[in-house]
Amino acid sequence: MKKRKIALICVVAIVPLLLIAAFLLLVLPYINAASSMPEGATLSLTDLGDGSFELSWPSGENAGSYRVRILESAGEQVFEAASDTTECTLEGMDEKRVTIEIIPVGHFSVLGREHEREGEPFSLALNLKSPGAPTVEWTVDEDADTLLAQPERMAGLEYLLYEVSDLGRRQLADTASGKLLAAFGEDEILGLPEYGSPYSFIVCAVASGEGYTITGLPSETYLLEREDLLGDTSELTVESTGDNSYILSWTEAKGDYYEIQAKTGNGDWQTLAQVDCDAELTYDTGTLMSCREYAFRIAGYDEGVEESVSSSDEQSFTTERSSKYCTIWPLTELAVYSDAQMNEQLEYTVPAATAYCVLEESNGMFRVRVSDGVYGWIDSNFCLINLPEYLGELLSYDITNSYASKYLVHGYVIPEVSDTVITGYEHVKLAEGVYLVPYLYPCCEKLYEAANAALADGYRLKIYDSYRPQMATRYIYDTTELIIDDPLPEEDFYGEVPDDLPEEENLTYRRLVTEGSYSLPNFLARSGSMHNMGIALDLTLENAETGEELEMQTDMHDLSVYSVISRNNENANLLDKYMKDAGFGGLTSEWWHFQDNETREALALNIYMYYGVSCAGWTADDNGWRYRNADGSYIQGRSAEIGGVTHEFDSDGYCLQEEQ
Repeated sequence: MKKRKIALICVVAIVPLLLIAAFLLLVLPYINAASSMPEGATLSLTDLGDGSFELSWPSGENAGSYRVRILESAGEQVFEAASDTTECTLEGMDEKRVTIEIIPVGHFSVLGREHEREGEPFSLALNLKSPGAPTVEWTVDEDADTLLAQPERMAGLEYLLYEVSDLGRRQLADTASGKLLAAFGEDEILGLPEYGSPYSFIVCAVASGEGYTITGLPSETYLLEREDLLGDTSELTVESTGDNSYILSWTEAKGDYYEIQAKTGNGDWQTLAQVDCDAELTYDTGTLMSCREYAFRIAGYDEGVEESVSSSDEQSFTTERSSKYCTIWPLTELAVYSDAQMNEQLEYTVPAATAYCVLEESNGMFRVRVSDGVYGWIDSNFCLINLPEYLGELLSYDITNSYASKYLVHGYVIPEVSDTVITGYEHVKLAEGVYLVPYLYPCCEKLYEAANAALADGYRLKIYDSYRPQMATRYIYDTTELIIDDPLPEEDFYGEVPDDLPEEENLTYRRLVTEGSYSLPNFLARSGSMHNMGIALDLTLENAETGEELEMQTDMHDLSVYSVISRNNENANLLDKYMKDAGFGGLTSEWWHFQDNETREALALNIYMYYGVSCAGWTADDNGWRYRNADGSYIQGRSAEIGGVTHEFDSDGYCLQEEQ
């Protein structure tokens, strides 16, 4: 009896525990699996075409999956699907009024078996009608870096702008909040497109109703290339990196590639290089020539198109004065030193009248290539420098002695001198308008000052002669002296008779040369001349803009008393002022002649160099070494023996494996 009571008590105690366990095991999971859709949920439908729609809805509370049912107005079910996500594709949907039911489904497990519990359905009746694909006008603002989409508007519809990529659609703007505008840049959602990777854009119309939106088919895709956002004008800037080298940089503009163009002397544009649109937009000019005006521009081109599609403004500047890469000639044999401070004299010397190329200037010394593999420093004070390379366009040049000497006696020909190439000038003219114009380097400071003073007034100094070899001095004097007592020809060089001749019969050359204290040696040095030292100039003035020479009282190199400075006209006096204000001395017999007496005294010059010069020799630029012939041409595309050493030259004339 006692045992039965105990058993009954145990049973009574166990039953509640079993009921609790059953509740926890079976009932509680079911209760916890309850799910529901959020209040005020909105359905989104996107037209996929061919009667298909992408349906999406907000997440239900505690929903692990969903069931979707589509019912027609008569209550007939026309579609059913299950989805583990908050979207599904509806297929075979014609335009009609339907009811869409979204049933949230909770999931629970009992004794290892999975079970589902449907929640309260979300139900919405709507007219399943797509607004269709809009027609869109696209406008690119190159200045603002924006794209504006302007769809043909239909009443009651909203429009959305999307960027489309492999990752899907990204909404950028909608008409409810403003314009359909996409902006591009570092601080915007979208940067500029990469070259070859355009952006894709579409616009969709959206119809809205209570509890739903229907997004129609997209417009035609608009592809936006990077170039579409670029204008037809780029901004060119020039930065000096020192020693007459410059970096050109420019902003992007239209074009598959850019041409760097430089203006030539005749005003045409010459292409220097091409830079692809996706490369670094810079160009290194390298070392430019001294005292020259340069003009650059950038032009953008599309492949296969001749006309440019973009351009920059022209940028002009004048380079600084620099001796780098200028041609020089020692006035006499010079010692060579290991450094610019002359700490050690090398065993080499450089001979007079031989062309060298300046690699560097320091402490009044020039660094030059003495011979193969040998470099050293020489005294610049005793070197002639080529003025067109050193003072460039500050001056103009017409060395007539190199092709048709202007030496006349008041217009009358000096046989074997006038209109000839003077002895010693055979290698001075390199091309039409291109001459060697040697001048002693220390004298250039005064010439630089005089040239700038003239340019400030709109004039340019025009050089007719600078260094004159002594062999030419002797030749001109001796040849002229032979005919000094000859009678004047019936007509002068120009086929005329000057109207200011003395009223005498039997006029000779001497009569036009000799008057008072003036005689032939006043116009022509008998043996040694300041020109032989490289410190004298024969020059005139020209209009800097037109190049027209100012009229003087005689022609250049008129060896007669008509050229004496007491007869100077206003223009000759102006030339005299520019030169003497800069420190030059003159001659009373020649309005065109000026010389640097101060430099002669400072250097104690007594050197009358005999031979003419040429440019034959090694010359350098940023690209390397070339060997220049006396006529200015270069050895190209072959081997050549120079100074007993065989060198190889490429097609541009650069010596292979040569270093500065």
